Amino acid sequence: MLESNNIDINHLNSKQLPPGNAWLNIKNIESQQQCSKQYTDICQQHYQQKKWILVINPEKNALECLSDSTWLDTSKILQVNTNKVKVNLENIEKALSKGNCAAVILSNASLAQAELSHLADCARKGKTPCFILKSSHTLH
Repeated sequence: MLESNNIDINHLNSKQLPPGNAWLNIKNIESQQQCSKQYTDICQQHYQQKKWILVINPEKNALECLSDSTWLDTSKILQVNTNKVKVNLENIEKALSKGNCAAVILSNASLAQAELSHLADCARKGKTPCFILKSSHTLH
């Protein structure tokens, strides 16, 4: 079963947020199907905003399911692979803070608690939800 861990942003940065306004979500993924479902669910929730959906280090096979969708304009999904382009935490923070993306999805990012807290702050500032998908095994 898919386990979703919403980071307690109030605990991380001591700022009160309205209920249901979690800007940073960490989701544990156990299979390729769950990963595909998460990409689909996130894109369904955010594709109507007419903004980019930024996917960093996407699980290739899991993301392919989106190309079969008739309801989704996949030209609005920007995929960045860190093995081809240098992406650092500062770039991700800028993308979140500027609010140009409907959502940002990070796959298998290893971040410290302080980095997660800062990402949550940037996401809230730019009103850009950030999702971290962590697989319990390698999906590639």
